[in-house]
Amino acid sequence: MAGNIGWDGGMEQHFRGEEVKRNMTEPKPVNEQMLEWYYSMREEGKTGETKEEYASRVYAKVQAGKKLTVEELRFLERTNPVLYRKALRAQNMRKMLESKLKNCKSKQEAQEIYSAAVSGISKKDPDREMLLAALQDVFKEFTKSNAYKRLPEKEEDAKGKNRAGADFEVDENGYQLIFVQENGIKAFVAKG
Repeated sequence: MAGNIGWDGGMEQHFRGEEVKRNMTEPKPVNEQMLEWYYSMREEGKTGETKEEYASRVYAKVQAGKKLTVEELRFLERTNPVLYRKALRAQNMRKMLESKLKNCKSKQEAQEIYSAAVSGISKKDPDREMLLAALQDVFKEFTKSNAYKRLPEKEEDAKGKNRAGADFEVDENGYQLIFVQENGIKAFVAKG
């Protein structure tokens, strides 16, 4: 007797009077299927890449420690949850280092903060290379910024003098109140 295939909420096979349920995964709801299709088409449409090319580019970006877009993080979350968690960890470390570097008072302090962040990663960490690349990328971007270029070499250099050697006073809001040239000829008082 040949097996009969019936539909009863799942596939069943009737074989010699016995019912044998097949291991079939439940199909995803239509709305989830549509969202996956939409995201894959959106990813392919934006970059002109196939899904595989897009995936390899995103994976390479993660390994290089580069900053990821929201779409790239969503892609990782859907397609590779393990790599997604690793990427989130790297992105969080990037954000912490960026915020600390923004508050630096000198180039020396920025270097110390970067060194402390790097030394905080265990040599036994399986993601060490990726995390180091992320921190290095942040520090490299920061050293190219105008904010870094305006910083004095050491914090002591910034106290009471600017780069031209002129004296000034700063109020509690950080505004310059008085600017006096070294030769004392001109004085400027800012009105607040």
